[in-house]
Amino acid sequence: MGPRVMRRLPKFVHGFIDRHGKPRFYFRRPGFESVPLQGLPYSAEFMRAYEAALAGQPRPPATRAGAGTMAALALSYFGSPQFHALRSSSQYVYRRTIERFGKDHGDNRAADLRRDHVVKLMSRLAEKPHAANTLRRALCAI
Repeated sequence: MGPRVMRRLPKFVHGFIDRHGKPRFYFRRPGFESVPLQGLPYSAEFMRAYEAALAGQPRPPATRAGAGTMAALALSYFGSPQFHALRSSSQYVYRRTIERFGKDHGDNRAADLRRDHVVKLMSRLAEKPHAANTLRRALCAI
């Protein structure tokens, strides 16, 4: 395996020589799964695997939040004119507060959030009254 083989690879193919001295080739196309290709470039085995990878289906886009969840509500709030009208320091505080809330409760349905839930969340922050009030204000803004 000399440098001549590694010089011209087909489109979307990346190759390297691993720590054991074995040449490895991968089909890496943006938006598609990374696929290992067998054989040396332009061999019959390699070209069959390359054609199959080239004809593959694109990877489905990752959905960050399910519809109706607190995470989806937060994402829509972050893109809203109401959020962008805030000063940058307020945006920073609200974003951090909402993202912290979303780590634990992002998959929960937004319609199921009740007043007693907010009171319980605020009571957990009793030793930090400013953080509790910031959480309440952020949830009201959403």
